[in-house]
Amino acid sequence: MENKKDWSSEKKINYILGLQDKGLSRKDIAADFGYTRVDTLDRLMKKYGYEKIDGKFVLRMEDNSPTSIKNEVISMVKDGCPPYGGQLLGSSDVQTKLINIVNNYDKLMYVINNFGKMEDSCPIDVIEVKSGLQIDFKKSEVIKTTIRVDKDVWDDFSDLCKYKYKHLNKHDIISKAFIEFMDKYK
Repeated sequence: MENKKDWSSEKKINYILGLQDKGLSRKDIAADFGYTRVDTLDRLMKKYGYEKIDGKFVLRMEDNSPTSIKNEVISMVKDGCPPYGGQLLGSSDVQTKLINIVNNYDKLMYVINNFGKMEDSCPIDVIEVKSGLQIDFKKSEVIKTTIRVDKDVWDDFSDLCKYKYKHLNKHDIISKAFIEFMDKYK
């Protein structure tokens, strides 16, 4: 028995389409072809230009007409955009930006191509900006103790720790608060 996977691409496609025309499902075609998974069959057909529409493989229709290069001035599109997919170009701001990109295409490509070649010719000192709560006291052994705190105060404190300072430990924050209290009221 001949291995169907070794066939030419044209023979594979014709065989699969023939089974599809006979009414077999994609799952049955995949099993007959020797694939254990349907998505393997789907990828094979997609590779050769077929789309899966309503469970059937249909050849994608692409515009293969030759493109001609014309040097024309691009102007604003005044007409309405097509009802499908043209919403993006409906904005004159977007059109202006696209026209600007097209007009400066050579400059943009020059910058992109030379970006990797550029050296860091001006050294920059890194300035570290510290903001927020800093836990900078000399730490010692952590002890476990019990204190009484107003429930609303504790809930607010827990929420603050959970959402804003989740990168810090509660015991460090409490220790810092005690230190600041002692420094202020000694």
